[in-house]
Amino acid sequence: MPEFVTVGAINTASIRAYLFAKTINEGDTLLLNAQDFEHITDEIKESEEGIDIPLRVLGVHLVKDTTGDVPAGKVQVIKNEQA
Repeated sequence: MPEFVTVGAINTASIRAYLFAKTINEGDTLLLNAQDFEHITDEIKESEEGIDIPLRVLGVHLVKDTTGDVPAGKVQVIKNEQA
């Protein structure tokens, strides 16, 4: 059963803080609720940072949940198990 965690308000600042606090590594993936993913992409589009595809924050992939399993306001961490 997947584990969903709360990172606070879903925005680039809270995602970055969570990645640092939990030492999520480059190459890992955060699966976001579809609405939260759209909010993040809108926030990045409006910033001066620009947007890269695939969407990454600090090297961690941000992916939209297409199944509807991830609740709003939470993320699922998918660790990159490749060595």
